[in-house]
Amino acid sequence: MNTVHLQPDIQVQKGKTISRLEFLSLLKTYNCFHEDKKNFQLSYYDINGRIVLEGLLDISWGVHQPIRLQINDEKSRSQTKGAQSPDPMMNKRGMTRWGEFDNLCNIAVLEEEAGSETDEQEAARQPVFETSTLKPQRNREPESGILIRTRSDVSLVKMRVKNQAVAAAQKAKRQRFSINGHFYNYKTSIFTPTKGSVTSVRINSTLTTKEVIALLLQKFKVENDPNDFALYVVHASEEKKKLKDTSFPLWERLLHGPSRNIVKIYLMDKDAEEISIDVAQYIKFELPILNAILHKLNEEEEKYIENALLRYRMEKRSLVQQLRRRMMVRAETSV
Repeated sequence: MNTVHLQPDIQVQKGKTISRLEFLSLLKTYNCFHEDKKNFQLSYYDINGRIVLEGLLDISWGVHQPIRLQINDEKSRSQTKGAQSPDPMMNKRGMTRWGEFDNLCNIAVLEEEAGSETDEQEAARQPVFETSTLKPQRNREPESGILIRTRSDVSLVKMRVKNQAVAAAQKAKRQRFSINGHFYNYKTSIFTPTKGSVTSVRINSTLTTKEVIALLLQKFKVENDPNDFALYVVHASEEKKKLKDTSFPLWERLLHGPSRNIVKIYLMDKDAEEISIDVAQYIKFELPILNAILHKLNEEEEKYIENALLRYRMEKRSLVQQLRRRMMVRAETSV
């Protein structure tokens, strides 16, 4: 990490660089802010003279269009393929290949052995009934002088409940990442995430805005096109700026500071409107105050238009007088 002291200015985005001291100061402030959350701290390393940041980036949901979750997981598909193991006796077309066995005469013997094993297994699986009431036969215990304590109905119910809880826990563990508690469900696979809910994705500073969006959607198995979304930097003053496709979101997070109370990075629709700082300063005002400001702006606009028209009329009058004088002089000289 000491190699950063030997490098020139660090490029944080196209056409913008920061000094080495400024970078170290920003990084120290960022990591000190997350002193209690070590996993949110940023680290850096050197790749061929280029400083690369790495860490978690917080992204807030702010999309208006519904998102679609994938129906099948790649993991579940691979498990399904693995579960369907082919029969070693058959090929893809259901026939034994020539040369599969050393002695072709043994094929019938092998098939008979396999069939007998199958019959034995089926016979073992068939239940044996001890009375005409079709009650399954219980395993006979050896006779002894010691009475063995049997399980009560209550203990059996407890075991059943415990097994159901374990099965539910295993099923929940197999589920994929949730979007703020929203797990995949076939009926709710199309939904709109709650605005302002926060998620995180681990990235490095070499990933551009488009790559970060694609990585985020891939993490939650979202089928929507990444080109339909964009990242926006939203300030506490309601100023909203769209990040370029070639920007580096992790550098933007470092430059704006670690606090989400001051600056947040939102995933929004790509056609979301930007808000300049001049407009953002009026957003939090009450409606009567905004109407009063608008009325005053209209008065100033009308006054500016009247002054511009007055100057235009004066200039026009002056030009007309000059033209008339020159025409009169030419007429006198011609006579």
